[in-house]
Amino acid sequence: MWPTLISIGPLAIQSFGFFMFLGVFFGGFIWWQKGKEEGFEENFLMDHWLISGVTAMISGRAWYVLTHWQIFGASWYKILFFTKFPGLSYEGALIGAIIMLLILGKRRDWDLWSMAEIGVFSLLTVELFGTIGSFLGGSNLGKATSWWWGIGFPGVDGRRHPAQVIYLILLFLIFKLFKKWENEYRRFEWYQHGKDEAKPGFLTSMYLISLGLVKLGLGFLMDYNNIWFNISLIVLGGLILVERSGIKVELSKNKTVGLKNSKIIKKRKKKGFDFK
Repeated sequence: MWPTLISIGPLAIQSFGFFMFLGVFFGGFIWWQKGKEEGFEENFLMDHWLISGVTAMISGRAWYVLTHWQIFGASWYKILFFTKFPGLSYEGALIGAIIMLLILGKRRDWDLWSMAEIGVFSLLTVELFGTIGSFLGGSNLGKATSWWWGIGFPGVDGRRHPAQVIYLILLFLIFKLFKKWENEYRRFEWYQHGKDEAKPGFLTSMYLISLGLVKLGLGFLMDYNNIWFNISLIVLGGLILVERSGIKVELSKNKTVGLKNSKIIKKRKKKGFDFK
C-alpha cells in the first residue's frame, strides 16, 4: 500500500521499520511504567526490554526467512535488510522474546508471573504497530480473492483478503478488553476458586488463548497458517489458566476401577461362574 514513507535521495524510511520502531518504543514505555508500579528495578527494566526486543527481532526474522526461503534464497542482502524486504515471524519473535525475558527476569529474582502480566500489554502494543507496518509494507498478505473487500497491493497480482486489517481490529479489541480485565479479574470468583487472593497469570493465559484463536481463524484467509503452533498457544493458555486459577481437574481412579470390575463380573456371570 505504502511501503516507503519518506525517500530523500538514497535515504528511505520504510513503513514496516518505522512502525516497528514505534511499537517497540511505546511497548517499552508501557513495560517500564507497569514494571515500576510492580516494584521492579527501574534501571534493569529497559535493559531487559531492549535485549529481549533484539532477540525477538533476530529470532522472528530467522523464522520468517526459513519459512519463506523461496523469497530470500541465499541472498544475505534480502535477509539482513528487513526494512526493505519486510517480514517477521510472530512465532519466532514471541518465542525469542519470552525465553529472553524469562532468563533475564530469573537472574534478577523477579516474579515471573507478574512480569508476564505486564508483558502482555507491551507485546500487544508492539503487535498493533507492527501490523500497521505490515499492512503498509505489503507483507503477511491474505489469500487472493474476488470478494468485494479484496485489497490490491503494489507488485502483487490480484486482490487479497484484508487479513492485516481484520487482525489489527481484533488486536485493538483484545487490548481494550484486557485493560478492563486488568482491574477486575482478581475479583472473579471462579478464578479465585476459594483463595483469598487471585494469582497473577489470568491475562497471560487469556493472551495466549485469544491470540491463538484469532491467528487460527485468520490463518484460513492467509497464504501462511501455522495451525499447530496456534493450537499450541490455545492449549498452553488453557493449562496456565487452570493452574493459576487453582481449579483442579481430578479423575477418580476408584470409579474407573469399579467400572472395569463390574464389566468383568458381568462377563463371568454370563459364563456361569459363582461369585458368592
